[in-house]
Amino acid sequence: FVQEGEGRMIVLAVGANTYQGLMEEKMKEDESEKSVLQQKLDDMTDLITKVGAGAGALTVAVLLVRFALAFYQGACCKESWDHAVHWVEALRFLVVGVTVFVVAVPEGLPLAVT
Repeated sequence: FVQEGEGRMIVLAVGANTYQGLMEEKMKEDESEKSVLQQKLDDMTDLITKVGAGAGALTVAVLLVRFALAFYQGACCKESWDHAVHWVEALRFLVVGVTVFVVAVPEGLPLAVT
């Protein structure tokens, strides 16, 4: 490396015609194609997402059916339907289902590999 002084040089190539430009073009070509590992990780992440969504929906459905049966039989609530109380309980079931989904989806898995 030159630290001081003057010099002259002849430029033979610029931009994409240089060695660095050629390497950059090759890297862009490689990025467009996914490796086998990346494809398998994408497939696995999709599967986990679908299973997590199914588990969350099933959790909400089971909780709502359980609540409805207990309410119908009078096992949980001796009083009549109260919108302020019972809709809040149903909303809690929905929050539990969303929590199950969020916990099931591995958000850091693709980032850990790249």
